[in-house]
Amino acid sequence: MKKRDKRRKQPSNNLIRTISKSGYCSRKEALRLVQANAVKINGKPALDPGRKMNPSDRITVNGRPLAKKEARYIIMNKPSGYVTTREDELGRPTVYEFLKDVKGWVFPVGRLDLDSEGLLIFTNDTKLGSILTEPRYEVERTYEVLIDGTLGCEDITAILKGVDIGRGQTSRAKHIKILGSRDGSTLVEITLTEGKNREIRRLFESFGSSVKSLKRIRFGPFKLGNLKPGKWIEVTDITEKVKNLVI
Repeated sequence: MKKRDKRRKQPSNNLIRTISKSGYCSRKEALRLVQANAVKINGKPALDPGRKMNPSDRITVNGRPLAKKEARYIIMNKPSGYVTTREDELGRPTVYEFLKDVKGWVFPVGRLDLDSEGLLIFTNDTKLGSILTEPRYEVERTYEVLIDGTLGCEDITAILKGVDIGRGQTSRAKHIKILGSRDGSTLVEITLTEGKNREIRRLFESFGSSVKSLKRIRFGPFKLGNLKPGKWIEVTDITEKVKNLVI
């Protein structure tokens, strides 16, 4: 992984970003709280959700001081047929149906589309979420993909060099290997360092192959393992797992 550029300018903290970074809730919910007059700064009602914050500012939400929540990390095996959102305007089932027993706010890190399955990470740690998903960190994601048809040596070489997948975007695999072939289909393991929209499906479509199934088995230091579809576990100590990802 490339050396971090600590000189990169970081976004300034405004009110709703500060509330979200504390792990209290999402930015959308923080905005709703401000609009509902539930937030005060230094004892006075907060009227501007975009107000820049100072380290000495005291924030209260519903009369209680805003305190940083204990970080939580949940790993789920997402089944196919569920969307990675809390609510869906089309009424489709969401992954949060499996998290009904989880108290407090957690968000998904790196979404999987409706037809994809496998490893999903949920957390209230916005810093870790940014590290895992921002392209500049080149965090690896590994998938097992069943495609229609076969791949030749030239195809694999092209995928490693970079393939035009449309919309002015290029997809380049870090690693790729064929796990097996049967009945005109090929099982491929592929590792990427970005998460463009439907990237893998678009990648194989550029070779005339449709994706029959797609499962994420690794995301950075996190592995799916033997976790069954629809099940989740909470990781209590991730110090060793993320020490090489910290800015």
